[in-house]
Amino acid sequence: MAKKLMVGTITGVFNGALDGVPARLVRRRKLGYTVELVESRHRFHAGDILHLSFAEFLLPAKRTDDVPLRETS
Repeated sequence: MAKKLMVGTITGVFNGALDGVPARLVRRRKLGYTVELVESRHRFHAGDILHLSFAEFLLPAKRTDDVPLRETS
């Protein structure tokens, strides 16, 4: 089974040049994340790979596919 793509938001990088840009999580490391840009902004292009700290890349708080749905009677 293929892994689900996780998309988060970049914040506080390069003096705000990439604030709010969506990025796909490529890899988790001890010191942060490796991400791939989903869209272009300024000199950064979609597909560029960046290494970010945990504080610079915000993942969604809750993923709906992690919690099994419960049927109500």
